[in-house]
Amino acid sequence: MKLVLSIDPGREKCGMAVVSQDEAVFKKVIKTEDLVNEFSFLKEKYSPDTFVIGSGTGSSKLAKTLKENFGITLEVINEKHSTELARIRFFEENPPKGLMRLIPLGLQLPPVPYDDYAAVIIAEKYLEQKR
Repeated sequence: MKLVLSIDPGREKCGMAVVSQDEAVFKKVIKTEDLVNEFSFLKEKYSPDTFVIGSGTGSSKLAKTLKENFGITLEVINEKHSTELARIRFFEENPPKGLMRLIPLGLQLPPVPYDDYAAVIIAEKYLEQKR
């Protein structure tokens, strides 16, 4: 089973995900300052085949840091529309409850950061390109 470790980069927080062809095995939002430690943990735990990073905010700096610390190459993936797709996926998996379900989703913001969903979308884009 091919596993992809994916990062949605950001200034203050990053989304991280480990994704197979069929599902997201792991996803989490972390502080950017914790990226190296979390990356090390996920790399050891899941032994991913490929490492990808979205082309957004600070991606080149984070890719350089990870290359220096782990000697790996990260494939940079165009993350155009990944935030919008992540928001949709978040609400599909976490539908609003109570009175919030009466408000159109286009007017709602997720109650928690959803950068981890963006990392999943980035990994899926990579896997789709490789098919």
